[in-house]
Amino acid sequence: IWNTGIETYKACSEDALIDNPTRERGQWLGDVGIVGMEIGAAGFSDIAIVRRGLVQSAQCADSAGLVAGLCPGGESYMASYALQWVPACLSYVRLTGDRTLLGELYEAAERNVAAFDRYMTDEGISGECPYWNFIDWGYVPNDGPCDMALNLHYMIAVQSMTRWSSELRLDDREAYYREKADRFRRILDRYYAACGFDWDKVGYHRTVLGLRAGLVPDDRREEAVAFIKRHILRCFPNDPTAPRLSDPAANNPRLITPYFAHYAFPVLFESGEADFVLDQYRACWGWALGEGRTTWVEVFDTRWTHCHQWAGAPTWQLTRYVLGLHPRFDRQTNSFDLKLLPGSLGQAEGDVPLPSGERIAVRWQAEGDRIRYTVSAPSEAIEIVTDRGERIRVKPFATRTVYLKDKM
Repeated sequence: IWNTGIETYKACSEDALIDNPTRERGQWLGDVGIVGMEIGAAGFSDIAIVRRGLVQSAQCADSAGLVAGLCPGGESYMASYALQWVPACLSYVRLTGDRTLLGELYEAAERNVAAFDRYMTDEGISGECPYWNFIDWGYVPNDGPCDMALNLHYMIAVQSMTRWSSELRLDDREAYYREKADRFRRILDRYYAACGFDWDKVGYHRTVLGLRAGLVPDDRREEAVAFIKRHILRCFPNDPTAPRLSDPAANNPRLITPYFAHYAFPVLFESGEADFVLDQYRACWGWALGEGRTTWVEVFDTRWTHCHQWAGAPTWQLTRYVLGLHPRFDRQTNSFDLKLLPGSLGQAEGDVPLPSGERIAVRWQAEGDRIRYTVSAPSEAIEIVTDRGERIRVKPFATRTVYLKDKM
């Protein structure tokens, strides 16, 4: 499953990172800057192909400043992708340490977020916003004048602009976006309260994005996570009798896609549900490898593209959560956060690429109630920061073993 994500990514890499090699061959932002970027960073040292895509989206912005969701040539403008572009730029810096992108694209980011101001109401971004609002294939919007999944993407974008401004030490702009996020949080808090925190009413996508945005109260988080698991298990291919996503118009609240696992599964991993996620890889992505397929189908239905790299979220998630190293190259060269969340797995090993072209070797073994965790550095020093703030330094050409008390 890990390797299939890499092979699909390679098959979708030409002069740009594209959605698939046989149909549109388009540089869609959801492919290049969201899922594709994370897959690329899990498998390869060089993801400059993603940087170019993020820059081209800004260069192809429309007259209002909205960055392009598909470009260059035959541009398509999408409200959701434009908002997702903002945290994607910060993720690129986190994965590569290339801070030049922050200054290069900040003005474009401001214009991009400001493009939504004319559609803002007391209930959020109105349905009069003319851009395509793609949340997911099969997605069913909530009742009311404002699509709250889009508004959640807006919230995450504004939160990201707050961090982006802080990174550039633009105190006045940081304060501006912080106030904007606070004001928008009240809109979203009212939405969840109006739903009575009934997660079935809120729905799968809006629950996941709310958790990612930090909008679900702590005392509601457990039931929200339980709802996400329950929803997933009611969908094909977990339930063979469930509705199928047979075509782009087959919207149904009882559907899941490989794409949205990019958002949903980190929430589950970080909520102590690693075994559930790993079982989903086996069940759903295992189904997708049926009939001898060697690249990922676009959705959990074979009537769509059979080589679509945005379906490969398990690749980057296995690298990050099962090997445990999360790049923080925005903080320091070769610096990682250690967040090992492997569930009941007893061991794992693999490589983690560095921007220089070298690789770190990681292996760990469960030993009773602790984990023997070993990192081997190449010709460069490595720094690992645990969730307790402890710093583990590995010298060049050295191997360091530490014992973790539990599976973090």
